[in-house]
Amino acid sequence: MSEKWLIGTEWSIPSEFGREKRISANIAKLSGTSSLFGDRLDDMITTVTEACLNALEHGNKLDGRLQVRVRVQVSDSRTVYRIFDCGSGFDYAQWEEKRLAAMVAGNKLQEDNPRGWGLKLILSLADRVRFGSEAGAFYTEIEFGYDK
Repeated sequence: MSEKWLIGTEWSIPSEFGREKRISANIAKLSGTSSLFGDRLDDMITTVTEACLNALEHGNKLDGRLQVRVRVQVSDSRTVYRIFDCGSGFDYAQWEEKRLAAMVAGNKLQEDNPRGWGLKLILSLADRVRFGSEAGAFYTEIEFGYDK
């Protein structure tokens, strides 16, 4: 039996710092239409916002002509966000979540001005994170499950 998606929508923003706030507001608004999120709303807003920042900065190189798109699907047991950018991404086929999380944290602690904790934050708050390509766009997929 296939999963029934209760809500499916997509948003887009230009690749400029500050525009990610609109995505955060949309997630908060969406939570008002679905009581399913439970106590996961803050985690969702934080991770999706961080993924949007990565997409606009690293994927789209802050080119305001390029869009970051966020697709969201909500079922009665989970919410899946897919954040798209126009970049080539990275070699996600070789990606191992635990190894990458440890590497990111280890490198950041050694830097004088440690920026870029977004991926570590995403990995620690989401239930599942995947990367891929679809129709020439790179995406980060973030999944949250919740109790009924």
